[in-house]
Amino acid sequence: MQYNTERPRLVISEYGRVIQNMVRVVAKIEDDEKRNAMARSIIELMSQASPQFKNIEEYRHKLWDHLIMISDFKLVVDSPYPFPERTDVVVSGTKPLPYPKHKIRMRHYGRNLETLVGKAKEFDDEKKKAMAAVVANYMKLCYVNWSHEHVSDESIRQDIGTLSKGLLSLGDDYKFEVAAYQGKQGNQQQKSFGGKKHKKNRNFGGKFKRRRDR
Repeated sequence: MQYNTERPRLVISEYGRVIQNMVRVVAKIEDDEKRNAMARSIIELMSQASPQFKNIEEYRHKLWDHLIMISDFKLVVDSPYPFPERTDVVVSGTKPLPYPKHKIRMRHYGRNLETLVGKAKEFDDEKKKAMAAVVANYMKLCYVNWSHEHVSDESIRQDIGTLSKGLLSLGDDYKFEVAAYQGKQGNQQQKSFGGKKHKKNRNFGGKFKRRRDR
């Protein structure tokens, strides 16, 4: 058994090792006609990676470029496009994501909301007002999902001012949409649990009807 770590690296991992091995074999075929026919067949196999772009000229050009690159620029073939310049094709590994350097000020709202609110300084007053309304409703929804308890509108007003450093604020007459939605949902739940009248069990109290023996 041969492990992948012992094999030659994949030049373009999108096509897999089978395609790469086929290309390397075709590059060694001495007969020009046979080598060209095999190269065209490999191009058709490579196009299966994105069949929806199969007949697009730019995509076909890219396939032929990749074919030459996979062969380590050793494949001599009658390509319908100019040969690509020889470059070092490096298959780089996945780079680790950097950790954020600052702590989240209010964890129950999340870092994305904090970043969004920080963009408020780029907007004019009219857009800030619209942004404050959207952000406030989202903050209230996040808070309720996090604590599962009632949150006052005044708390959200204070938090949005703190997060935005005073750039975003809500008018005194502003009404939260989240509160209206939750109230409606709560009424529906009450109706579903309290609105139904349970039928009395006729057999309750020991008054069971005996089944007649047939």
